[in-house]
Amino acid sequence: MRRRILLIVFSCILLILSLVIFDRINARNAAPMPVPSVTGGYYENGFTLRLTAPSNGSIYYTTDGSTPTADSTLYQDGIPLKNRSSEQNLYNSVQNVVTDWKNYTPDPRPVEKGTVIRAVFVNERDIASEILTQTYFIGLQPPERGYTLSLVFDYDDLFGEDGIYVTGKEYDEWYLNDGAGEAPLPNFMAKREVGVTAELLDITRDVMNQRVGLRIQGASTREQQYKRFTLTARDEYSGSTVFDTTLYDGISTHSVMLKSALPDAIVGNLVADRSVAFQRSIPVQVYLNGEHWYDCYILERYDEQYFRQHYQVDDRVLVENGMVDERPDFNEEQYDYETFMDWVKDSDFSDPAEWDSFQKQADVQSYIDYTVINYFLCNLDYGDYHNYVLWRAPTFGGRRRAELAKWKWCIYDVDALTWVNEEKYGSRESVNVFSPGEDGGINATSVFSSLKVNSEFRQQFVISFMDMLNNNFAPANVEKVLADYGYTLDWMDGFFRKRPAYAVQHLAEEFDLTGSPETVTVTTAHPEMGSVTVNTSLLDLSSGSWSGQYFTDYPITVTAAANDGYKFVGWKGDTGGAGETVTVSVDGGITLEAVFAKVQ
Repeated sequence: MRRRILLIVFSCILLILSLVIFDRINARNAAPMPVPSVTGGYYENGFTLRLTAPSNGSIYYTTDGSTPTADSTLYQDGIPLKNRSSEQNLYNSVQNVVTDWKNYTPDPRPVEKGTVIRAVFVNERDIASEILTQTYFIGLQPPERGYTLSLVFDYDDLFGEDGIYVTGKEYDEWYLNDGAGEAPLPNFMAKREVGVTAELLDITRDVMNQRVGLRIQGASTREQQYKRFTLTARDEYSGSTVFDTTLYDGISTHSVMLKSALPDAIVGNLVADRSVAFQRSIPVQVYLNGEHWYDCYILERYDEQYFRQHYQVDDRVLVENGMVDERPDFNEEQYDYETFMDWVKDSDFSDPAEWDSFQKQADVQSYIDYTVINYFLCNLDYGDYHNYVLWRAPTFGGRRRAELAKWKWCIYDVDALTWVNEEKYGSRESVNVFSPGEDGGINATSVFSSLKVNSEFRQQFVISFMDMLNNNFAPANVEKVLADYGYTLDWMDGFFRKRPAYAVQHLAEEFDLTGSPETVTVTTAHPEMGSVTVNTSLLDLSSGSWSGQYFTDYPITVTAAANDGYKFVGWKGDTGGAGETVTVSVDGGITLEAVFAKVQ
């Protein structure tokens, strides 16, 4: 036995020594990546780019995004860089990016263009280095907000006969043959992925330069000329499953999507304190191999890394449009979800036992917040099985962690403001999303139509609705968020300024409210000493005062909390309560002052 152990130890030592020797040999033979004299970015005037590498080999480069090899252009005395924006468009001139491409005429006007330099060093042993990828923008202005996203790729991967962005060879042969027989699936409708280099630049430098996977994103938008993308970090491309920069504060990101609608971009900033999952965003200008494509936003995706970072769960069950995301126990989880939805649809939640059962299976506040957000943003493009995303932690050993195992809702695809038909629904801000007409609206969804018969749900919904109206969607708060994206309250003809008045009216009609909206004012002389929460909303008391409106049908609950080093002394004003939490009627309007003091 002892001899056997010694043999195992000796074998392990030999293996370690072999690996060390192998690494040293590789280090001696490794070819270093070329070094540019100037890194990619924005430059006022043209210049000659210099590349350096050891003398025991040669540098080869390309300027069209293709992968450089020993057959590419040999680098010799520098690469002249200039403003190329007046040159004829390449990618914007491709026709077969839509199904009926014979009737599509690309805009011939030149767009802004940068220059992509890709270079490789090949040493005397024919060992190639990693590829240098840098994008240079000469005589162009960087975006006022956000970043530039330069996507670099081999032309054929996106626009060749088998490219993922075009209709493709098989479809085009059918199309040019007068469409005889069944139409082949266009390439851009298939869920395929190709490798690209994603270079994210700020004004002065690369923020990220990483090989990632790229797919076409969305459903109906796939048929548009300017399609959206999904970018994913994978081991096979870069040796990492997360992006090599922190895109969003304090978290690692595995995958992102590009979206064009402003509501999709700003909603996370508007509702970050609510009980829903949301996607944070970054404005970007997108270039394909140096050619401007569009301006949009980078949004987080609801993948496993998202829930790991935001909710500290290593696994999750995600349901999108009625289908559980692919997982080993798909059949079991799909059955559980469908059973839950069927039960909700058929249950009478005026029965306290049924209502209690729902609260054990679903996060009621999450559902209410989700519904209010979709109402306020006039999202008519969602339902029980369409643009509908929710999640929960999976089963562990037959037992569920109570809160994480409840169904929770995710804000998703709230770009309805870009397509609401004013001729059909009236002005955008006046659309009653509870019952907008023939398209169903919130009342047509199973969960809402079943739950609204319950008196506790109705009260919680009305109070939460007003909480969000007074805080998240208050014009002053919206104005601050819009400013970060370069917009004002005049956006969409002042939608956010006008919407609250209609919201109050629609809420009263939907829930048969008989009371009136009255003003509640909360003040504190020392906002640095503590905070105040009204129902579900933490108030902004930075100015010392806050005001909002609530219907007299239901009382409100107000809670004071002292910061470290201070204590809550009591309330002044229209309340007889002395504790930190008081429940008060709003009849006639009320004023409350939270009094704090320093701990002696």
